[in-house]
Amino acid sequence: MIRLPATGLRRWLVALLALAVVVGVGVSVRPPAALAAPNFKAPFPCGQRWTYGHHSAEVRQALDFVRADGGVTGGTPQLASADGVARRYAQPSGAGNYVVVDHGGGWSTYYFHLSAYSVPDGAYVRQGQQIGVTGSTGNSSGAHVHYEQLYNGVGQPIVINGMSLAPYPGQYQQRYLVSDNCGAGPVGGRYLAGSPTDFTGDGYDDVVTFTHGTLNDVYVATSTGTGFTGTSIKWNDYFALDGETPLTGDFTGDGKDDIVTFTHGTLADVYVAPSTGTTFAPATKWHDWFAPGTETPATGDVNGDGKDDIITFTHDTSADVYVALSTGTTFTGTAQKWHDNFAPAGHHPAIGDANGDGKDDLISFTQGPTTQADVHVALSTGTGFGPTQKWHDLFSLTGEQPRIGDINGDGKDDIVTLTCDTFADVYAATSTGTGFTGTTIKWHDNLCQPGEFPYLGDYNRDGKDDLIVFTKNTTNDIHVALSTGTGFGPAQKWHDYFGLPHETTL
Repeated sequence: MIRLPATGLRRWLVALLALAVVVGVGVSVRPPAALAAPNFKAPFPCGQRWTYGHHSAEVRQALDFVRADGGVTGGTPQLASADGVARRYAQPSGAGNYVVVDHGGGWSTYYFHLSAYSVPDGAYVRQGQQIGVTGSTGNSSGAHVHYEQLYNGVGQPIVINGMSLAPYPGQYQQRYLVSDNCGAGPVGGRYLAGSPTDFTGDGYDDVVTFTHGTLNDVYVATSTGTGFTGTSIKWNDYFALDGETPLTGDFTGDGKDDIVTFTHGTLADVYVAPSTGTTFAPATKWHDWFAPGTETPATGDVNGDGKDDIITFTHDTSADVYVALSTGTTFTGTAQKWHDNFAPAGHHPAIGDANGDGKDDLISFTQGPTTQADVHVALSTGTGFGPTQKWHDLFSLTGEQPRIGDINGDGKDDIVTLTCDTFADVYAATSTGTGFTGTTIKWHDNLCQPGEFPYLGDYNRDGKDDLIVFTKNTTNDIHVALSTGTGFGPAQKWHDYFGLPHETTL
């Protein structure tokens, strides 16, 4: 069949030709949620103070920003205020060089008058990633950041950190904004909640970092049970380019976790580099149309055959979930829809074996305020995901980082959320097989500061997933807090230089 770049048409045609194939699809009893806006951050670097104003003659809902902290506006990096796909444009008589970031769910942001672009056209960017350089190209009287937020193409009053900046001042030096856009984890990942990292097959989970950039190297530090060994041990030297999403999983079924990358864009290819136990073999293409555009990919063994499969969430108004199963050498299936209303835009999707039956299920965190921070689960039947059920009604608020793992060692995956703020609290709710228990059960009270990246894995091989934090920033340390089954113990440094800022660490 001819490959078509339009995902909806392609999937409809394939599904039409495969009507004789029965695929279990669970239909959610929950109506589609309203599309929540991303948690937009300031479009300039962390810690900088800028002043802003709005021209009275400007018909667009735009704000202009200039520096108010003694720094020079021209030449300052402009940052993505939320995750999305960046597109480059030029309008010499108007906006000059500019970037539009499509955040999904109808939301986009505009950045005008750039002196230079910092990302390729079509690249997937993370919140806090540099997308351009502040300048004065086009119809501009001086260097400044011209910034807009749009919903379905219509300009909206600008909101930063959930607070509206309207009504706009008519000139500079009346209102100010200090940026806390300090990055939100790895460049290449989106909505990371968990994928396994035992690359040697010895039962200890290891750590991996994808450098992206121009080298695209992959480094691994293996666990000894009390620390990670290796800083400059390169396991692959060309994998997961900028804009791609790298993940991990045992796709061959040999007991050693491999690496996978989703190219997104219009090609939407999937490449896998299997682990040999000491390195990753050269990457080969395992699928040529999966997780296109801004879709959110994940990995997990959804049919219980011992090989991890790939899953993609459309993460939009349709909220569809597609699966391609691993054969051990490739992924089969493009139009295999396993659910048609799960994890719409604004929710945090994840994969985990919530009921302990050996098949990974769908898990979604609505990530709203206290009255809307629900957790939904759709159990795998092996050929589809069943109806959506609410398993918890107050967990992982807006801005927190949820993770999935078996933290008490009973064979069922549990949920963990980290505030990653000045409080640095960690809460957990354990699975009963039909729900998650615990809302205010704090498992740690000082782990994961702002800008750090948390993850879960069984690093000491005791059957219970532990908590790990990559500090990023200037130290690039790794701290581990081992699970006792009812809490996470004191954090200890297991490595002192691994996973630089904007690398993808797992």
